[in-house]
Amino acid sequence: MKAVSDFIIGNTAVRIVDTGRRIRVIDIEKQAERKQFKKTVVATILTAALSFGTSLTVVNYHNSHTMLDKQVYSLKTEIETLERENKALERKNEEEKLSYKTIYKKAIALGMDFPKNTQVKKYKYKKGTGIHVYKSPVDI
Repeated sequence: MKAVSDFIIGNTAVRIVDTGRRIRVIDIEKQAERKQFKKTVVATILTAALSFGTSLTVVNYHNSHTMLDKQVYSLKTEIETLERENKALERKNEEEKLSYKTIYKKAIALGMDFPKNTQVKKYKYKKGTGIHVYKSPVDI
């Protein structure tokens, strides 16, 4: 059976705890100081851990922001170079466009000519049916 008794010896408050197997004498003021010290140490450790965690988070966010800024800069320069290349290709494409006159001149130079009436086939179709070939009177 556990028995607890409080006494004052001189200016010191003492608690005597009898557990049955042993007797402990506890200085109440020192015990209170130890509890206060433990609370202070735990609070200090928690505050330090929160400060450290917060600072790591801020550093991580700053690092992420810096990396994203670098990516944005590189993508902007890449876009600018692609736009320049696109403009150059558009100019080249515009220069290479052929007009009807240049095609006609090239065809004549190669010996090509318009087809004759006998070479032209005419097709008629009705909506929903296949294509029917009508022979011209010249072919018959």
